[in-house]
Amino acid sequence: LTIRDFERSSGYCSCPDFKTNKLGTCKHLIFARKQISRSYPVQKLTQTQPYPFVEIFADPHNNYQITYFYKDKLTLGVASLLEKHFRGQRHISPENYPQFLEFLEAAAAHKKILVRPEVHTIIEKYFERESMRKLAENITPSLDQLKIAPFPYQKEGILFSLFKPGAIIADEMGLGKTLQAIATAVLKKEIYGLRRTLVVCPASLKFQWQQEIERFCHEKALVVEGGRKQRQAIYRENPAYFLIANYEAVMRDLSTIIANPPDMIILDEAQRIKNYTTKTSYAVKAIPKKHSLVITGTPIENRLGDLYSIMNFVDPEILAPLWEFSMNHCYFDKSKKNMITGYFNLQALKERISPWLIRRERKDVLEQLPDLQEINIPVILHQLQEEMHSGFARSLMPILMKKHKTIFDMQRIQQLLTSMRMACNSTFLLDNETNHSPKLDELQEILLDKLDIKSSGKKVIIFSEFKTMLRLIGKMLNANGVGSATLTGDVPVKNRKNVIAEFRDNPECQILLASEAGGTGLNLQFADTVINFELPWNPARKNQRIGRIHRIGQKSNKITVINLIARNSIEERIQGGIILKESLFDAVLNEGSVTDEVDFSKKGRATFIDQVQKLVKPFEEVPDEESRESVMGSFAQPHDFAPAEALEDPAETIIDEPAEPAVAETVAAEQTEKPAQSAPDELENTLNQGLQFLSGLMQMATGKPLVTDDAAVEINRETGEVVFRFKLPEGGKQG
Repeated sequence: LTIRDFERSSGYCSCPDFKTNKLGTCKHLIFARKQISRSYPVQKLTQTQPYPFVEIFADPHNNYQITYFYKDKLTLGVASLLEKHFRGQRHISPENYPQFLEFLEAAAAHKKILVRPEVHTIIEKYFERESMRKLAENITPSLDQLKIAPFPYQKEGILFSLFKPGAIIADEMGLGKTLQAIATAVLKKEIYGLRRTLVVCPASLKFQWQQEIERFCHEKALVVEGGRKQRQAIYRENPAYFLIANYEAVMRDLSTIIANPPDMIILDEAQRIKNYTTKTSYAVKAIPKKHSLVITGTPIENRLGDLYSIMNFVDPEILAPLWEFSMNHCYFDKSKKNMITGYFNLQALKERISPWLIRRERKDVLEQLPDLQEINIPVILHQLQEEMHSGFARSLMPILMKKHKTIFDMQRIQQLLTSMRMACNSTFLLDNETNHSPKLDELQEILLDKLDIKSSGKKVIIFSEFKTMLRLIGKMLNANGVGSATLTGDVPVKNRKNVIAEFRDNPECQILLASEAGGTGLNLQFADTVINFELPWNPARKNQRIGRIHRIGQKSNKITVINLIARNSIEERIQGGIILKESLFDAVLNEGSVTDEVDFSKKGRATFIDQVQKLVKPFEEVPDEESRESVMGSFAQPHDFAPAEALEDPAETIIDEPAEPAVAETVAAEQTEKPAQSAPDELENTLNQGLQFLSGLMQMATGKPLVTDDAAVEINRETGEVVFRFKLPEGGKQG
């Protein structure tokens, strides 16, 4: 740092704040002035000693235009050089930057002249912008290298971003921002010779980004994962053009990334850096880059805090400094410090950022859109959800291995599969106590931020098969001031028209919460967005949901379908096309059925077992070290309707703190204390004890016990088939 004026603490500092605060000072200069003034006779020294050099710098008091400072007499050579290029002025205007290169070359020969690094940066940026402007005029980029042809509005977004060092694509959710970002990065590689693009996104989207890159283009994409040394090796050596990392990993590997910087950074879900004081924001902005692209579905033009931080990533000079930005656009509360109460001059701000930000809404490009768009949103489960999910999967396997399956077995299979799906929604559906639900958090972000439900006037239908889940969603909506109506099978048929009318006609009722039964046979074509909180078993049911608001041939009715899918769960298998035929369950669960046993070895056993095993096989392992042989033991039968009182007080039921250990953990601990015993042996002992109990009951009732052989119970260890042999008293038939 250099102090030019001790009275004003002004001078030069290389810190980031000095480069944008427009004050000509910073905390470092102020501190240095105080320390020096205490120890040295500053006034005497500054009067007797000349300023050591002619300083060429970016002037904070004049929008960082190039200027010079020297208060003593200049040598003839330096004076002539300054006169030639500054022409009697203190600043160089941008139109004269091309000629200023000559000055920089000549200044290098004068030891008396010190050119600050920011001056070189200003000149480099000027020529970079000019080069991109000329390329935009003379080049028509080819999109042939993309595997999927973009829509016209997407081409516009690609071209908007292609010839700028930084840009923001803030299209409404569902308009294909990912494709635009990938295409921009691929074309920038071709035009500018980029070697690497780093995609920074939420952890749940890393592998989706990898899949999308491989689907849209021919470039290789790699997710940064593994141990520290593995991750370091990826950043240093891996030749993949696209590297993908989540925000938390960027903070962890920041020093490695800075040492091996990408040429371009793509930020997905950029609202993660909307708070410019967080460690995440600092880390992302600390990475050196030549090009950047931000994609966000959140409308940020009217959210000035978010906008400032995101624009600060694209180019810190556009809106900085914060004090000036606040003074020009924010109303503050007179009594509460830093409390913003409103905004003004928004149109001027919109014009100011328009060269860097493009946003299209669905209504703007409606004619270009397909009739139906489907968006899958991956969600990472909470640890307790993973434990429940894995426990149910393990409980299924012994039943699936049985050759003969009773009605109870089929009910048990259905209960366990349903419980796995419930665990993906919320732990509350199973324990009535905790409410760990990343899906609910994601839904809130989608509605409030990405769809901007309060301002957009959209009508959205949210489907869930579980009524308790609909209640939890309703509480979340109510807490955020979003009006909703609920339509389940509990609503009498005569009242359903009133519910639909409320949803259709009341502008403050924007959400319809519907179950499968509630929405049957209804026409809801005035809505344009469907959110499946969980996918139904069969695609036909999902199509029925969509069909209630979408009819082929109605070009004005473009529908967006959003599916929330828990990662590494049964829901991913359902999404992948593994379908369980409902008739397999219906055959044994129908009230009119009198069949006591179903033998699947003859009819569809192989197909059924294969389908269910594909659904649950990958999820048998528990996420942590503890073995939970039977999570099912910790809950009552799976239910989709919690007691009303359990949902009365959100403070008691909807919590974010880590839950108390589930009862399943106690059950598992008790099981581990028992002597080791194989499952068939343990089952045989248990069944023999049960048979003895029945014999005792029979003796009490008739005076005669059951007649059993020595081998009353037989278990086929290969098929899991169980056989009882006993005789009823008084010559009863052998069972």
